[in-house]
Amino acid sequence: MSRNASGGATPPRFTASNSPPSLWNSPLSIEQTTPTSAPVGILARIVLLGLVAAGGLLASVTLQPPLPWLPWLTAALVGFAGDGIVRRHPEWPEGRPVDAIVSAILPALAALGAALFIDRFVDGYARPALAGFAALTVAAVTFGAYQTVDVRARLYAPFRLVMAVATYVVAFSHVLVLVDGDLPLPASAALVGLVTALLAIELLRESRITGPAPFLVSLAIGLSLAELRLALYYFPLDGLLAAALLIIAFYLATGIVHHLLDHDLQWSTAAEYAVVTLVTAAAVVVARLSV
Repeated sequence: MSRNASGGATPPRFTASNSPPSLWNSPLSIEQTTPTSAPVGILARIVLLGLVAAGGLLASVTLQPPLPWLPWLTAALVGFAGDGIVRRHPEWPEGRPVDAIVSAILPALAALGAALFIDRFVDGYARPALAGFAALTVAAVTFGAYQTVDVRARLYAPFRLVMAVATYVVAFSHVLVLVDGDLPLPASAALVGLVTALLAIELLRESRITGPAPFLVSLAIGLSLAELRLALYYFPLDGLLAAALLIIAFYLATGIVHHLLDHDLQWSTAAEYAVVTLVTAAAVVVARLSV
């Protein structure tokens, strides 16, 4: 407590440094300030993570004979490194290890999905080029996970948007590989459900609802997508069209559930999601069938 020029007491300024850290709470005061950039040490770690991802992805898509375990090792290394980077945020809430695991899901699945997608669908010199781009994306997503620890940060909103877009792209890469691959139908459906459930946790972690609710609804979304994968098997759809329809359903489910968790779902919002879903699905089907 200090004194102003008139001799009165000046109340202390409430800043992020003395406010209770949380991944879920909204700003408590317009005077709160938070850092907008990461320390040099964090940036160095993210660069190192990007180099590890680049090395693993390039080796996964260029070595002959291929090493089937290498993409999984790369994803594990990226996940552990991402976990350590996120935990070093000054506003990280201690005693909540599950939050760090959730933040590491997207970088790990991005690395794994990129390796599997490139290995199956990309040929020639585009393979190492796309692997390098994927490594940059993994580093950017990890940086986004660090920046979105504190909901009061000035860069929170743009990085949440970047990570949401990246989540749907990663989901599409995994789903397309699983649907178009040679796996038995039950295994394909189970893995589609697992991947979408994990990525739904990433999309729903910014909800204002704490506790197990986001995890339970993410599991429900994964089960719904697995059932849809089973149902689409009995329609004459190729892998690309089936994967696109699954991602559209994933977008609809995560969007509606996010608003339900925040208790702000209105009829107009639900109608917008329904229209976007129907129009997009129709456009995908027409475009695919006209080829």
